[in-house]
Amino acid sequence: MKKLFMRCDHPLQAAHYANVLRAAGIGCQVRNTTLAGAMGDIPFLECAPQLWLDSSLDEGYARQLIAEVQQQLDAPPWRCVCGEDIEPQFGACWRCGALRPV
Repeated sequence: MKKLFMRCDHPLQAAHYANVLRAAGIGCQVRNTTLAGAMGDIPFLECAPQLWLDSSLDEGYARQLIAEVQQQLDAPPWRCVCGEDIEPQFGACWRCGALRPV
């Protein structure tokens, strides 16, 4: 086991990263998803969700995938051929189903 992220901002972010890694065939686990209720009794950084890899050999590729996801989220919205403005994390238009241009 190898800890990939000391902490994620919230459980949904950790789950999203884990889904991206699993889709790429990288085994991982999300830990500390229920410790938020103990904040105050336990230091804040110890309560945050953590992402762990099953194999340390996957660390380089996993960091690359997560960096790509973060870069997509920082991108500006894109305009579909139908004229709809779509948030950057979506790969297809909700209105017409067209794929995001490359």
